[in-house]
Amino acid sequence: MLQDAKEMLKLEVPCTPQAASIVRNAMEDLDGLGWILGDAMLVASELVNNGVMHSGCDSRQTLQIRVLRDGDGIVISARDPGCSGRKATALDQTIEVGGGLGLVIVDALARRWGSERRGGYRVWAELAADIVPPV
Repeated sequence: MLQDAKEMLKLEVPCTPQAASIVRNAMEDLDGLGWILGDAMLVASELVNNGVMHSGCDSRQTLQIRVLRDGDGIVISARDPGCSGRKATALDQTIEVGGGLGLVIVDALARRWGSERRGGYRVWAELAADIVPPV
C-alpha cells in the first residue's frame, strides 16, 4: 500500500447485499474530504457491490475496506476472498444492461484504478481530493 498514506477508515463487512450501505454509513463521518466525499462514497459503493456480486463470496465471508489519504488523493480499496478467479473490468459504456456499469462509474470518477490478486482480490481507486468543484 502507500507508504506515507494516512488511514482514514478500515472496515470489515460481511459479503452481503447490505455491505455497500454499511460502508457508506461509516464514510459519512470522514473529516477533511469536503465535497469529494460524495464521489468517494459512490466509488466505495461500486467497489463493494462489485465484490459482493462477482467475487464468489458468501455471507460467511467478509470484505475489507480501506480509505487512505495520500497527499492530494484518496485511495479506496475493497478486498474480497477472490473465490471466483475473475478480473474486474469496466464494461463498454454503450452496452445496455440492467446493471454492471459500476466500474464504468469508478473509471469516470477516479484518476486511476486497478486490481491485484494477493491475499484475496483487491480492487482500488484513487480520487483527486484537492480539486475545486465546478461552478
